[in-house]
Amino acid sequence: MSVDLIVYLARSAMPSPQRWQQAIRDAGFPVELDTDFDVYSSIGFRPCQFRGGEAGFEYFSATIDESERDGLGAPAGCDFSVTLVTHSDLRDFASSLLAAGALGHASGGLLVDPQAGESYPPERALDWARAQLAELEPELARSTPRGGEPRLPQRIPWYDRLFGGRGR
Repeated sequence: MSVDLIVYLARSAMPSPQRWQQAIRDAGFPVELDTDFDVYSSIGFRPCQFRGGEAGFEYFSATIDESERDGLGAPAGCDFSVTLVTHSDLRDFASSLLAAGALGHASGGLLVDPQAGESYPPERALDWARAQLAELEPELARSTPRGGEPRLPQRIPWYDRLFGGRGR
């Protein structure tokens, strides 16, 4: 299972990795990005720290044209997208959702959770990320640091909402 989070924004509003990290820090989120990458051309796994432990997510960015923007339901003025992808590691997921929330807020972009079919404007992105983290806290408390390979649990509320309570 993978989980995608997408932020649609104006390319000119895409912060540098250092400014993105500052937005994460300003939000009070326990994530430290590895800021040595180009937000426009880098793809693949982006390592980071979540509460001092190893974490990360896959990073993809793309330019979108007007017809794509309209088809995706992205707001006018958006010509760029950032997709953060995680797989089965719970700390990776926590780091991606907090990074996506901070990016949506800092860039004035639209944060989209395609699994839930929900989107969040910049003024709601941080609250969404905080609420998601609060839901994950019980499982995070039970998971082990990387090396022990913490995995998404068999039953968690957001997964049940997304996939109709079928478990994993």
